[in-house]
Amino acid sequence: MRPLSICVLSAALAGCGVLPELPGFGGSQRAAEPTLADLPPPTLTPTAEQVPERSLVDLEAAYGEVLAVTGDPALQLQVRRRLADLRMLAAEAEQTDAAAAGRAYADAIAQYQALLRDYPGVEGSDQLLYQLARAHDLEGRADRAVEIMTQLSEDYPASEHSLEAEFRKADAWFAAADYANAAQAYRNVAEGGASGEYYVNSLYMLGWSRYKQNRDVDAIVGFSLALDALVSADSSLQALPRGDREIARDCFRVLAVIFDSRGGGAAIAETYAQLGERSYQPQIYDALGRLYLQQERYQDSAQTYVDFINAYPDSPQAHVFQQNVIEVYEAAGFAEQVIAAKQAYVSLYSVDQGYWHDADDASRAVMGPRLMRYIDELARHYHALAQVDEAADAAVLYQQAASYYQLYVQSFPDEPQVADMLFLLAESYEALGEYAAAISAYQQMAYGYPSHPAAPEAAYASILAYNEMAPKSADERLAMIDNQLRFSLQFRSDPRAPLVLANAASALLAAGLPERAVQASLELVAWEPAPEVEVLQTAWLVQGQAAFDAADYASAESAYQSALALLPEGDRRRTATGDRLAASIYRQGEAAASAGEYALAAAHFARVIDTTPASSIRPNAQFDAASYYRQAGDYAQANALLLDFRQRYPQHALTAGIGALLVEHYETAGQWRLAATELDRISASENDPATRREALYLAADYYQRSGDTEAAIARYREYAHKWITPMPQRIEAMHELVELYAGQQDFERRNYWLLAQADAHDAGGGEQSERSLYLAASAMSALADWHYQRYRAVALTEPLQASLRRKRQAMADTIKAYERTNAYGVQEFGTRATYRLGRVYRQLAEALLASPRPAGLDALALEQYELLLEEQAWPFEEQAVAIFETNARRAWQGLYDPWIKQSFEQLAELMPARWGKQEERIVMSGEIY
Repeated sequence: MRPLSICVLSAALAGCGVLPELPGFGGSQRAAEPTLADLPPPTLTPTAEQVPERSLVDLEAAYGEVLAVTGDPALQLQVRRRLADLRMLAAEAEQTDAAAAGRAYADAIAQYQALLRDYPGVEGSDQLLYQLARAHDLEGRADRAVEIMTQLSEDYPASEHSLEAEFRKADAWFAAADYANAAQAYRNVAEGGASGEYYVNSLYMLGWSRYKQNRDVDAIVGFSLALDALVSADSSLQALPRGDREIARDCFRVLAVIFDSRGGGAAIAETYAQLGERSYQPQIYDALGRLYLQQERYQDSAQTYVDFINAYPDSPQAHVFQQNVIEVYEAAGFAEQVIAAKQAYVSLYSVDQGYWHDADDASRAVMGPRLMRYIDELARHYHALAQVDEAADAAVLYQQAASYYQLYVQSFPDEPQVADMLFLLAESYEALGEYAAAISAYQQMAYGYPSHPAAPEAAYASILAYNEMAPKSADERLAMIDNQLRFSLQFRSDPRAPLVLANAASALLAAGLPERAVQASLELVAWEPAPEVEVLQTAWLVQGQAAFDAADYASAESAYQSALALLPEGDRRRTATGDRLAASIYRQGEAAASAGEYALAAAHFARVIDTTPASSIRPNAQFDAASYYRQAGDYAQANALLLDFRQRYPQHALTAGIGALLVEHYETAGQWRLAATELDRISASENDPATRREALYLAADYYQRSGDTEAAIARYREYAHKWITPMPQRIEAMHELVELYAGQQDFERRNYWLLAQADAHDAGGGEQSERSLYLAASAMSALADWHYQRYRAVALTEPLQASLRRKRQAMADTIKAYERTNAYGVQEFGTRATYRLGRVYRQLAEALLASPRPAGLDALALEQYELLLEEQAWPFEEQAVAIFETNARRAWQGLYDPWIKQSFEQLAELMPARWGKQEERIVMSGEIY
């Protein structure tokens, strides 16, 4: 009989007739481990034929009678053997009664011994020895049974019972814990041939015997050879008889224990790499994995299956073991490891992998549902994690979710769940900001499964994703519009369809496709049931814009009026619509202006003010209305609009130019004071310094023209003090001040600005010009003349010294002024200044000679006094002559003017001998500086 146990099968060594001691394996030892303490030692129970007790007794009595009467030796031998066998059967039948069985076995033993003694060497003696050994064994004297079996093996090696004898002997040694002798005996039985009745049992018990000796590798060899004999090439145990099946299972169980002690799954691969690969190796891994699982060594259990997968990735059993890994972690409650194991399953066995393509239909039938389930679970797992608010790596998680959703769709395109997967895939892409991919997935779901309840949501989500993507290229924008049109066509009953179509119409218009835009807007106007007011307003706006773009401004105005009529007061959209309406009217004004119909253009622009007073274009329209009223000659209307504009829009960019326009209008109308007032405003508010300066100067001019001298003086004076540069215009302002003050007979202020003119020119540097030179010379000449008149007005009176001092001071001021005038080199003022300088000296001489004489002088004293006066006057007269001569000599240089002429006249009076000859002719120059 074969003991029952749990094993795994293989055929790699089937057919071996001997058990070689493999190099490196025969002498291996291991320390005893308690892991098999709970394993009962195997036993072999011989089959006992059940004979009814009455029949055995009857037969024994019958044979006894025959023996008593027969005299035939051969028959006696046969009967005695039969009686011994009957006694043996009776003993076996009486085993429930220990005393009776013991007597029966003793009788049987006695009879077998008697036969062997009485018939030594008789044919069949091996059978007698065999039965005798059995009787001793059943009686409980295993040692005696072993001795007899040994004798049988030695004396009758060719006996049919020799192998069984060897096997029984081995069993006895095994039961007596003599595992070395047991192992040798089992080996002898196994070497007797694979066809023997005890072949598999001997290999199985050989493995146990070596295991009991701590010879693990030799035990592995024994169990493996037993499995080789039992397990078919397909590793199936189901076809085996129950006893063989239990032996195989026990082999696997014991091998699992052995490999646990040798390092687990890695040891299995290493061992069979040396022993030779077996088809039943997966069962060994499985047995080890289950052993670990029973011991709640979950990581070891899972690792065992992983070791097999790593060693044999292409094995048909690999996907099953990966499933075992998942189940082990699930049993352990290791959530993270379960996820990782499912990921590995999907990675290794998905339909795009070689494993799937090489698998048979049966394996695919198992893997397919698992892949669908795991891919779904993994996708939703990562999707859920990504949606957690605190997920720092949300992008990575969304990407993982998306990859699994995509894998499901690609792997199982015909599954009903694909629609849901596409929707979730799109959501994941959208969360990642991969809008193009999200749109594609949404569209696949919506239009590939239009009857799905979520199809409208998916289609609408694709629209929202396009909005998030913000298409850049023209092709992308057209694709977005087509997507909106597709939604409104496919899901017309969706309440969002009209609004989507309205958006598409607007987008078509923006894309430069007005005909398609108008077509969409007309469809909206005719939509049944009528869409929301906002949608209709969009439709009218699209039509208005299309007409506007086509330069049909009157139609655009009408469409915008229709849109505006749909909006209630206070609606924030009224502003934009009003602006568009205003633009339509405004463009009509522009068209009229281009045709030269300025009055009509102004009327259109003014209509913008009346129709849409709050529109953003109203300022431009009002400004343009004023401009075209001006061109039409209606300055009153133009000025009224401009003044209102400035008051209404003080910060508008156009406001800054209104003052200049008003100035221009007032100039045209000769309204100098109004023009000057506007210039004052410009001068005070303009940011540009040059503009402020020019405005101030021009305001002074216009006040002067209007007759407001004081206002003009104030502006010229401010200009001259404030604007040092440019010097030329400043000196002109000073010149005007001189003229204005002169007109008012305010010579003190006139003289101040005369001197300021000359100083300004002198400090002008690079800005000096002939004009500034002339004005400086003119100013100093006028100022010198004023000093000259003051000088002449000082009379020499008593006391002479006091009056002479005043006279000389006035003379010094006059000389200084004329000399500065002369220094400018302007002939017109230079000859005058030279002449006047001569007159200054001559007049002093004349004044000295004509001065009053002191009273009380006698004739001598008076004569001496007059001589003294002549002595004092003479140098001045000499100086006058020299100066007049300087002026006269200019005639020889081709210059001649009244002052040179008068210089000649003075010289003729002062030096008639030299300068009073009438025959002397002077060639005069006709040039005047």
